[in-house]
Amino acid sequence: MTFPETMATLTIAALGMGVTVPSVGGMLRSWKLNGAARDMAVEMHRARMEAVDHSVYVGILYESAPAGDRWRLYLDGGTRGIHAAEIAAGIDTPLGESFDLAARYPGVRFGIGNATVPRIPPATGSLAPGDDPIAFGSTDIFSAAPTGETSSGAIYLTDGRDLRGVVVFGATGRVRVWSYDAARGGWRQ
Repeated sequence: MTFPETMATLTIAALGMGVTVPSVGGMLRSWKLNGAARDMAVEMHRARMEAVDHSVYVGILYESAPAGDRWRLYLDGGTRGIHAAEIAAGIDTPLGESFDLAARYPGVRFGIGNATVPRIPPATGSLAPGDDPIAFGSTDIFSAAPTGETSSGAIYLTDGRDLRGVVVFGATGRVRVWSYDAARGGWRQ
């Protein structure tokens, strides 16, 4: 192969890499965000199974903080249900270790993203970037009863560009993962 042929081959290869690398980076970001959302769904299912198995309420406390976002399962040891005050007092006890979101999925955090988006159906209204990304009533605690019922609510995850939502329907405990399609301006499963 001559020098001009070698240079032409290298130029074509470099151009191909320039097109491929950004798309691979986007796929990796999407996989991390999808993995984090599915992990949240699995933890909700786990809490529900633990509640039925132990015949007590089991909950997940989600914490969004500048130091890092995390979650942890708790067993009910006090009044009916998992409560922040009882967790702080040591009455509702931890069930395993705390999970650090950024350690598992670098770049992913609890959040709405950089734009106002509609809430996941059937909810109405919209969410702005500063809104609470964890909504189980007025708390950041997902709770599962010994009967298998759960609290209803949603968690929003972002990598700063894309957005995923995990929604749980209380009476059935059904959990669904949603993706926000910015081009369409709506959510899809």
